[in-house]
Amino acid sequence: MFYIMKQIILFFLCSFCALYLAAQETARMTLQECIQYAESHNATLQNANFNINVSEIQLRQARLQRAPTITASASQNFGYAHGNSSFNIGGNYAISAGINIFNGLNTYYGIKQSQLQLTQSQLQMEQSKNAVRIDIIRAYLTILMNQEMLDYQINVLNSSRQQVEDGAQKYKVGQILESDYLLLQAQYMADSTNYQNTKISIENEYVTLRNLLNMNREQAMVVVVPDSVRLSQSMIMPSLNDVIVKAFNYLPELQIQKNAVDIASYDVKLAKSAYYPSLTANAGISTGYSAAYNSTNHGLVSGLHDGLNESVGLNLSIPIYQQGKIRNNVKIKNIQVQQAENDLKNTENQVIKEIEGYHLDLQKAYNNFQLSNLQKQAYYANYMAYNQKFKYGSITAVDLLQQQTNYLNILSNFMQNKYSYIMQVKVLEVYTGQTVTL
Repeated sequence: MFYIMKQIILFFLCSFCALYLAAQETARMTLQECIQYAESHNATLQNANFNINVSEIQLRQARLQRAPTITASASQNFGYAHGNSSFNIGGNYAISAGINIFNGLNTYYGIKQSQLQLTQSQLQMEQSKNAVRIDIIRAYLTILMNQEMLDYQINVLNSSRQQVEDGAQKYKVGQILESDYLLLQAQYMADSTNYQNTKISIENEYVTLRNLLNMNREQAMVVVVPDSVRLSQSMIMPSLNDVIVKAFNYLPELQIQKNAVDIASYDVKLAKSAYYPSLTANAGISTGYSAAYNSTNHGLVSGLHDGLNESVGLNLSIPIYQQGKIRNNVKIKNIQVQQAENDLKNTENQVIKEIEGYHLDLQKAYNNFQLSNLQKQAYYANYMAYNQKFKYGSITAVDLLQQQTNYLNILSNFMQNKYSYIMQVKVLEVYTGQTVTL
């Protein structure tokens, strides 16, 4: 019995451990996987999707305007007459239907406009997706930058540790001053602090990335570091004309303005439909009864059959004079079309200006990256040379630490230029509707 209980307990413990480890499994995600996950889970995008759902409902309602309307009514009355001690009961029942035969194509134009408004909601969703994509790219690349920086800082930290150990030996035998030895210790603490701060920065960016993905904060995740070949392919300079053409064919901001012109045009058609007569058809059937009961009369005064009434008809409404409301409404709608067209033209000009400026900034970022890459190599070689000189006692700690500081500054500048350039390339890919990958 004890053996069986022991096996059961071990089974449940193993099952619990397996479930715990599954829950703690680290999610390894590429940039493209992060973007795809966010498109299904991001809270902002979920709200934008609700707007699409509302537009779909409004479109279905616009289409239902072509269907007939059916109405039913019923009333029941009870009364008592004290004069002849009679009890009165009566009721009326009716059902009617109506359908719009012609209303100046108002229903047709309303459906077309609702379709455009649905498209508008979908374009606004894509616009929101682009904003989320850019935020994810920024967080993802910041993590990659800090992780790469961490690798360099580990080497610097190891070098600083060795310098402190060598300095301790030199200080004991009087080869360096106490002040030099203290400077080496202070630099080691500074390098260690920089290393720890970079790790904290990485964790902060992971918090940002989880929030963008709407991912449980308990879920462990790691971004996939692309290989150097694929990363270098991400640093290709796109041509300006190619970017402009692709942006004009894709950018939701432009498509939204074009759609707004079409929506405003249908507003004009809807306003003009009021000039035309409207024709509706209707039919109905109704009945009613009234009965009185007393001590001498228990018969039915009038029955449902006697009260049966059927009707069918057409209703024509012709607008003759509406105090200028229709004409002035059409004029206002035409002005709004002109405003929408002007907004579209301004948006197109603004997009061209922004893309040209962005492309120039991209060229500057590429030049800065190339320069800082050469500087990084040169300052690293110089730092290592000074490290050897200090090891053999030909320079002071001040000289060594000055070169180390110069190298770290150039290294930080190189990292920022490198990932700033990649960031700008990826943003252009978003603005041109391309699938963003690393």
